[in-house]
Amino acid sequence: MTSTIDRTPVKQTASPDPALLADAVETVIQLSQATVDDNGDSDQAASAMARLRSRWSDARLDLLHDREVDGTVSYDLLIRGPAGTVSVAFSPAPTAPWPLRGAVHYTENKLLRVGTTELGVGEALGALDYLWDNAGVLTRLIDTCIIKAELEREPIHLDDAQIQQAADAFRRAKGLLTAEQTTRWLGNVGLDQDGFVEVVNHAALAAALRRRVTAARVKSWLAEHREDLATLTVAWVAAMDPHGSAPMPADRSNALTIVAEAIQQGQPAGVLHMSAGEAPQELRSATVGQPVTTAVHGTPARAVVLERLPAELDDDARRHAERVMFDQWLADARARADIEWFWLDTERTAAVAP
Repeated sequence: MTSTIDRTPVKQTASPDPALLADAVETVIQLSQATVDDNGDSDQAASAMARLRSRWSDARLDLLHDREVDGTVSYDLLIRGPAGTVSVAFSPAPTAPWPLRGAVHYTENKLLRVGTTELGVGEALGALDYLWDNAGVLTRLIDTCIIKAELEREPIHLDDAQIQQAADAFRRAKGLLTAEQTTRWLGNVGLDQDGFVEVVNHAALAAALRRRVTAARVKSWLAEHREDLATLTVAWVAAMDPHGSAPMPADRSNALTIVAEAIQQGQPAGVLHMSAGEAPQELRSATVGQPVTTAVHGTPARAVVLERLPAELDDDARRHAERVMFDQWLADARARADIEWFWLDTERTAAVAP
């Protein structure tokens, strides 16, 4: 079951408007004949909810759908109010009404059978220890739900050219430059062509949502963070005695000579290129030619900023700004979200930072 949840608090009477109820009944009856895709999603459902929310802008309306194994889909429209929630549903014959559903086949919670031994979904996920060492994996799952809910609330429609562009970008990112490479990769990850299209479509929709969420603030963000986007070139040598080592020379040629000599002697040293925003504070605030004491990968070091290139507010900078702002948007959404894990250990998932 999937849902489109609008949690914005609004004022509403204890009993819904009869005209709203009539509209809701008509909507769910119409949706019983809607065409749905393999995930149970429907363009008609999205359009119907957009029209209904437009007519009843003060109402908190959510649409749930449940897909049966035979492909039929039933809808339940929720009208939320301060006194409770009214549920409006319609199940076309011969499907069972929603309250009568829920019988679980014994294999529905099974993932794998080896011989006579069966492995449940919860057992399998619990066995994947790397999940607990990488909270980013769990966060990605939560973000997928947040993105899906936002796209259901306000759909984005992509044309064929946009999907093709996304597919080409996806293949380039994966190094799939030929049809043979793509076919081999699909086989390795267990995807058919339809599955590949679904993955690409999801990536394209997420990118479109990122642009929509951040569009109004990109220009101001770039102006505010222009200094952080500058590129620093830093020469450094490990400080064997941080308190007694002579500072790096300000002259570029002399600094590079010291780096080369240190490397020849087996001493940690090098030249770094980094954005100012990712650099330690002492490097970020240093002027060109100013020797500083810092740390490189945890090693105390003598360093000097050789060059500071101002940021170019180009497409790369815009995409960087979009990613940073979208990550923050997702973090804010996770902090507000009501999250429930069905198959993972509750105590362990509760430790995943929003």
